[in-house]
Amino acid sequence: MTELEFSADNAAPVIPITAICIVADKNKAPRGFLPIIKCQDDQTEADLWRDGFFTINRQVRYICTSTEIPDSNIKTPVQVITNLIIVRESDPIPHGYVAIDYTADSREKSLRKKYVCIRTEPRDRVVDAIGEIIILGKTKKVPRDYTSAGDIDSLLICYKVISIPQTYGIQTSNSTSNIESQAAGGLYPGLPNLSNSTPANLDVTGSSSNSAFTMKNAGAPRVKAIDGIDFKVNPMFVNSSGSNNSSQLPDLSQFNDLDRLDDKYNYSYATEHAVLS
Repeated sequence: MTELEFSADNAAPVIPITAICIVADKNKAPRGFLPIIKCQDDQTEADLWRDGFFTINRQVRYICTSTEIPDSNIKTPVQVITNLIIVRESDPIPHGYVAIDYTADSREKSLRKKYVCIRTEPRDRVVDAIGEIIILGKTKKVPRDYTSAGDIDSLLICYKVISIPQTYGIQTSNSTSNIESQAAGGLYPGLPNLSNSTPANLDVTGSSSNSAFTMKNAGAPRVKAIDGIDFKVNPMFVNSSGSNNSSQLPDLSQFNDLDRLDDKYNYSYATEHAVLS
C-alpha cells in the first residue's frame, strides 16, 4: 500500500498551534480559531459526534485550532501545544494534560464517551510542538510524519510535530521581568501562581489563550492550606540564656495514668486531617 503523504498538497505548517477547542457550530468558532470541517483523506465531514442524517435535532462537533499568540500588551508567556491524546471518558486524565469537555460556543458536552486531552508548555522551554492536526475518515493508516492521537466515532485524529522557529514567541528581558513581577504581586506571593487554572466564565470572543477553552485542569499543582507556614515552638517554652523558664511548664505529675490522660486530653485531629488530605 502506498504511504499517505499530505505535506505535498498542503503548505507545511511553520508556526505551532497555541490553542484547541471544540464547537457545536462550525460558524461560531471563537475569534482566531479555524474549524476542521473536512476529513483529510476522503473530504467527508469531520463531525466528531456522528448523529444519523435523519436524526431530529442532529448534533455536530468540530475541532478548532488557533495559532495566534496573546496580544503583546498582555505580559503572559506564550504557550504551545506539545502533545494530544484521546482518552475514554471512564479513564483518568493523564498527568500534565487538560481535557476539553465542553464546547466553546454552546457549553454543551464536547464528545460522547471520549475526551480530547492536550498538553501545553511555555514556548521558551521547548523546541518543537504540534503544528498541524488532521482527521482521517476512511483510512486507518497513520500518514508519514504524523502521530496518531486516537479515534473518535471511527475518525482517526492525527497530528504533526514541527520545529518552532527560533524567534517565535520568545520574551524579551524586559517583558520577562514584567511577568515575574506580576506573578509575585498576587494575593499570596509566596504560593505558586495558579492563574492558568480553569476560568469560571468562558469568553468565546476574547483572548485566544487555551485556558479559556479547557476544563479539568489535571496538571495544576496542588497547594495545601499549611504550605509556607513555619512551625515554631512557643517562645515561653524555650529556655533562653540567662533565664530559667522551666518553671512555667505545667505540672503533669498528676497524670500518671495513661488512660486518665487520654480521657482528659483526647483529640481527634479531624480538622487537621481534612486540611492535609
